[in-house]
Amino acid sequence: MSISGETRGPSRGLQFFILACTLLVVGFGSGAATVSLSAILQEFALSYALIGAVTSGVFLFLIVFLALGGRLRAVVGDKPFLLTATSVFVIGETLGGLAPDFSVWTIGRLLQGAATGSLLSVSLAFAADNARRQWRSDAISILLALYFLGAAVGPGVAGYVTAFYSWRDIAFASAALGVIVLILQAAFVTTPRRAEIETVFD
Repeated sequence: MSISGETRGPSRGLQFFILACTLLVVGFGSGAATVSLSAILQEFALSYALIGAVTSGVFLFLIVFLALGGRLRAVVGDKPFLLTATSVFVIGETLGGLAPDFSVWTIGRLLQGAATGSLLSVSLAFAADNARRQWRSDAISILLALYFLGAAVGPGVAGYVTAFYSWRDIAFASAALGVIVLILQAAFVTTPRRAEIETVFD
């Protein structure tokens, strides 16, 4: 897939690959977290109603930041927003793994939801701004597919890890993968050059 750019620097293909890996990792973290709920419920002696409320809150945070992502991206800047959202994802996963009680775990999960919505928004926008017109829909479709691939693989991996190790190890693994993509983003992703948008829809 060819992605256009006006300035010299890392290839657009490499940048697209990094964004794809980012959404794959984020999807994995989201999917893996769902399998950990039963173990968390037992460890913290929680009710199903409370777990359900937190899960709904995570999805609400995801939806809100997915909707606000375009505005936040315009205010903060493309690459800073990408790096910040990935950092928040890593922090959320780390808090989840280290959580001594339910309240800290809840904060970590809500941060993860906010980061997931933000990363979906900014990654898809990067693809839309950088891909040539004939490849734009393909780039967006591939990124979405990789997010859901991660979400599909996550529960299977998490089930194995939870059975033989600990649900905390899943969160730590997701955080470690997040750090890797964060380093790649900082090193190789550049701010896209695009024409100013004068209307909401063109």
